[in-house]
Amino acid sequence: MDATQLAITVAVVGLVLYKQFSGRFVAARDDVLPLVVIALGVVTLATTPVTVTAAGIALVAVEVVLAGALGVLRGRAFVLENRDGYLYRRGSVALAVAWALTIAVRVGASLVAGGLGAAALVGASSALVFGASLAVQAAVLHHRAAATGVPIRPKRASRTGA
Repeated sequence: MDATQLAITVAVVGLVLYKQFSGRFVAARDDVLPLVVIALGVVTLATTPVTVTAAGIALVAVEVVLAGALGVLRGRAFVLENRDGYLYRRGSVALAVAWALTIAVRVGASLVAGGLGAAALVGASSALVFGASLAVQAAVLHHRAAATGVPIRPKRASRTGA
């Protein structure tokens, strides 16, 4: 991962963490960012020359499974409450622990990949794995939100200056 990719990764993760720990009303469509990150991951994998080995593929597969499981955990870790008649979500200690575990899995996969000669493959798959984890988290959160029966606040109309 070069300096530019590292800066982008830190910025995206920082934005995601900020949005998840600042309380906000649950949005009807909060799945755009995971899809953008997944698309970025697919492009990165398609354009980065990497050596593909069975060990590398196995490591990425294990990381995807763990990241998906942690996405479920994070989706369940939000505190949901009725605020002003609409569903509101905020971060929690459990969410912070789930994020710490998510980051630990990523760091662990990178360290193991270095020993297996799969660092380039694991590095190139990072956005794809992260996006998939965010998508699972969003799906779990949306399922929980629907189960509450509390309405989702409508998106505010944009002002066009008219």
